[in-house]
Amino acid sequence: MTSRVRIILVFCVSILLLLIVGFYSFNLTNKYRTSYEWVRNSEQIISEAHELSINLNEIESGQRGFVITGNAKYLIPYREASAKIMKNYSDLKRMVGENKQQQILLDSIHSVLVSKVDWINLLIEIRKTKGFRPAEKMVLTNHGEELKQEFRVLVGRFIDNEKASLNQRIHAVQADYDRAIFTIVITILLALIMVSWTLYFFVKDYNRRLHSKKRLLESENRIKKFLEALPVGVFVLNHEGKSYYSNSKANALFGTDLSSETTIEDVDIQDLPEAFQTMKAGTDEVYPTMELPIMRALQGEKNVCVDDLEMKGGGKRIPLRVNATSVTDSKGNIEYAIAVFEDITASREVNKRLEEAKKIAEQAVALQEAFLANVSHEIRTPMNAIVGFTNLLLKGDLSAKEKDYVQTIKSSGENLMRIINDILDISKMESGMMLFETQAISIGDVFSSLNAMLAPKIEEKKLTLNFQYSDNIPLTTAGDPTRLTQILLNVLGNAIKFTAKGGIEVFADLVRESKETCEIVFSIYDTGIGIPEDKIDHIFERFKQAESHTTRNYGGTGLGLSIAKQLIELQGGWIKVSSEVGVGSVFTFSIPFKKSVMVHEKKSNSISESEIRKLSEKRILLVEDNPINVKFIQGLFSEYNIDADHAAHGREAVAKLKAKSYDIVLMDIEMPEMNGYKATGVIRNELKSNIPIIAMTANAMAGESEKCLSAGMNADLSKPINEDLLFEKWCVSWQKKPMKFF
Repeated sequence: MTSRVRIILVFCVSILLLLIVGFYSFNLTNKYRTSYEWVRNSEQIISEAHELSINLNEIESGQRGFVITGNAKYLIPYREASAKIMKNYSDLKRMVGENKQQQILLDSIHSVLVSKVDWINLLIEIRKTKGFRPAEKMVLTNHGEELKQEFRVLVGRFIDNEKASLNQRIHAVQADYDRAIFTIVITILLALIMVSWTLYFFVKDYNRRLHSKKRLLESENRIKKFLEALPVGVFVLNHEGKSYYSNSKANALFGTDLSSETTIEDVDIQDLPEAFQTMKAGTDEVYPTMELPIMRALQGEKNVCVDDLEMKGGGKRIPLRVNATSVTDSKGNIEYAIAVFEDITASREVNKRLEEAKKIAEQAVALQEAFLANVSHEIRTPMNAIVGFTNLLLKGDLSAKEKDYVQTIKSSGENLMRIINDILDISKMESGMMLFETQAISIGDVFSSLNAMLAPKIEEKKLTLNFQYSDNIPLTTAGDPTRLTQILLNVLGNAIKFTAKGGIEVFADLVRESKETCEIVFSIYDTGIGIPEDKIDHIFERFKQAESHTTRNYGGTGLGLSIAKQLIELQGGWIKVSSEVGVGSVFTFSIPFKKSVMVHEKKSNSISESEIRKLSEKRILLVEDNPINVKFIQGLFSEYNIDADHAAHGREAVAKLKAKSYDIVLMDIEMPEMNGYKATGVIRNELKSNIPIIAMTANAMAGESEKCLSAGMNADLSKPINEDLLFEKWCVSWQKKPMKFF
């Protein structure tokens, strides 16, 4: 092969490769730009969704102010937010584009939003025309709050979906950027290699040198055109450390504070940091010349990458990400060092906004928990009086009709408390504070207890309820009997509710065991209405029931099965369901229990009346600020001739303990002047008293019991106060050896 043919072949191959790489780089550039635009779109969608929630809150705030005060000035923010909220929805609808999943969610949000706004408009109209009391009754139906909660769930899911898309798109942008950098480096390497090969053949063919030189220059110009087309700055040094090449992107970036005639190539590398005011990120310290990525590459380092370099330009500091590498000849000697850099201001802004969004989300979770805690306190306090006085009434001499009415009040109160407890259980599980005890469990005892609890309901509906378990189940296992009972009650309660005739069968079987664990599967068969096949996947979702009319016909909140599923999965188990409409359903769940080394003892937690009456001999201090709760507890005491001194807050309680000796304290938590926690601290630390203290709390949120115990209290009771549990804990605390708290 002649030298001329070799030159032509090398040149053609060079051009072809550069064209391919250049075309690929161009495509990468467009893809990078498109991905970046999608990232911005996702950020705008998330921001718009948050604004939608804020505007709904503004509408509710205006509505609430108007309903309470009747002052029309509260309708001003209401009208403004009403005008904005549909625009938010339209903007979101436009921005999600062809995203079917988000479109479906938006349609659901729109439906709930329209219902919520219609409900608010109706409430305002009722307040205007009929006054405060009818409007108050409408508010107490809780329909508006249910719509709001549904709206929050849907918006939260919409934002979570968009955040997931945002993360994927950010990863895509980074991947496109990495591929672009790699392609740039490969392009430059290929260009230099081809140039070197061409020069070699020019030497071999002296007579064609001038012609070959011209072609080489043309090749270099093409390479420079490709480099000029790149969206990043490129700077090249030769082996002597002299400026060799910079593309227009580099010149534009580094020429921000210099005259238009000056480029990066005009400045000696030693003077580059000072000439272009290049500094270490976050400081005014000039970036050392020998630490510049391109100088490190010239010293032999491979693939140097830094993002701690900033440059002053246009009155602001521009953060740069720089990648540098060296190019060697065939003998391994360094010929060039190449630096590729880009302005990363936008990506830092994205990261900053993501961090801010994360903080906002965390604050929202904290606010939600605080809200639930306040709701728990405000509901449980009056419920304590309702349930307590109802129980006291039932002990009196009532007519059959009166007893029926009181029993109905008690049943309604207990149903309301079950709903409240369900919501609090969800909060505990979401906050990671759901704790499981490890005690000896007898499956037979659990079944017997459930049979006794459910017997009245089974008799009322004229159903049958049978419990069976296989012979291979151990006499005792180790786990949380309370949570197992709760799971079975939720599933059985669901089966009883939807079964009109026939019955329910419950069966337990040991399916797997090891040296430490045994897995037990529970199956609940019912002959109820069944579940449509297309609804089965949704029955374990919160506030979801199989059909829209289910709540009207059968009642319930749609929380029971969701809570049961979460309790099972938190213990490492699973739950599934099969059903046929008109025939019945089968719920099956599995829980891995530990093998028990504890002896299971049946014991009664009830306290005899003689033990309760012994409390009349003790000096008791009741610390409670709510007059209704005081009246209830004193009424309860009067049944057993028990007297107790009363303190309206913690400060008064401390004063009474200083003045008089007591045997036991019943301490409320939320009180004016000094709350229960602070009062207990004073009793333990200043008075050095070991007197038993039983806490009464209307806040049943996650961690409340642990907080009471860590404050120095002996035990805690959740409102509404259960009479048997109150006396049980009092007797146990009184009989125990006093604990040292100081």
